[in-house]
Amino acid sequence: MQIGFNFTSGSALPLVRQLISEGRIDFVEILIDNFLQVAPRELAAAFDCPVAFHIMFSKFLESDLDFLEDLAGRLRTYIDALKPVYVSDHLLRFSHEGRNLFHFAEIDYVSEYDAVRERVEWWQSRIGRRLYLENYPSIMDGGRDAPAFFERLTRESGVGVLFDLSNAVITNLNCGLSLDAWHDIISTTTRFHVAGYHTSFIKPHVIVDSHDRELSSETDTFLESRRQYIEKPGSTITYERDFNIERDSISADLDNLRRIFGLLGESRRQVQGNVV
Repeated sequence: MQIGFNFTSGSALPLVRQLISEGRIDFVEILIDNFLQVAPRELAAAFDCPVAFHIMFSKFLESDLDFLEDLAGRLRTYIDALKPVYVSDHLLRFSHEGRNLFHFAEIDYVSEYDAVRERVEWWQSRIGRRLYLENYPSIMDGGRDAPAFFERLTRESGVGVLFDLSNAVITNLNCGLSLDAWHDIISTTTRFHVAGYHTSFIKPHVIVDSHDRELSSETDTFLESRRQYIEKPGSTITYERDFNIERDSISADLDNLRRIFGLLGESRRQVQGNVV
């Protein structure tokens, strides 16, 4: 079991390097969209540890194919140079009928399955690597269909799931979907996310994936209850914090993750064949 930290902005580089040197993290998950202007060799030299790639703004369900072909070509250059542990993307909507959305939207897992599967398979083929897709922090009751959708998609398309445990907790709090519904996904995937969340500022007051605070007690309990299924050979879990970048708060969460998975005092051994 290896623990990572998401790297989304150059301003966080000193902190990330400190977390690496202290042994609190084993790898860095780069939000690769934000760094395509950096030469691959420079990005590779930034971290003394393995890296993973997380894609945010491909918008692959709705972007035109020429744009995606170009983006995939650029991404493959970085994949070849940095050899990431995994490559992941988001399965959601950024717009509706040509209008950009204020808040990212969840897909309709039932009516859109065939179209989504076709585009997912195409996008994965262009990336040239197995693609891991992140589950959505559901607000609407349609989120109850997500577990069966991901089980079918992985079975029929070959993509993986980047399972965000905190998003599953959010879905439980907003929609009442039992955490047990995700058992088969948790048991079979090796890629995980975890982050803090809070209540929305506007009504209706739903829980939103904010990445701005420490992990909730509900998330900690979920992690502890599923440890035997999360912790497996080659598995990784990335801690996300995009706002309120506070060293002590982040360190406390990372130390707690290492405690949950019995990793205190152990770090940076090996991530899926990449020895540091």
